[in-house]
Amino acid sequence: MPGKARTDTARMNSQMMAMQDMHDKMMAAKTPAERDALTAEHMKIMQDSMTMMNGMSPGGMGGGMAGMKGDMAARHQTMEARMEMMQATMQMMMDRLPAAPAK
Repeated sequence: MPGKARTDTARMNSQMMAMQDMHDKMMAAKTPAERDALTAEHMKIMQDSMTMMNGMSPGGMGGGMAGMKGDMAARHQTMEARMEMMQATMQMMMDRLPAAPAK
């Protein structure tokens, strides 16, 4: 299981880097047309992230969480990574919204 945990961690890190890169591209887009051109890639990365997070839920990861019953540190690390990915996904969704009009 330790090899699988490292592989899962590497996948999560890679996905987080892809999300950060996409976030940077979206923030650098200066016009709605530039943002629209990035939409398909943006949606794909968010869908990949959601798929990965769903696989990390208890009972997911091929029963990986159940296999970590005795290793609370590994479980805690996995849950932290999942929360970080969820937060990044939500931030990407918020950044896609149009700017709120000034009051």
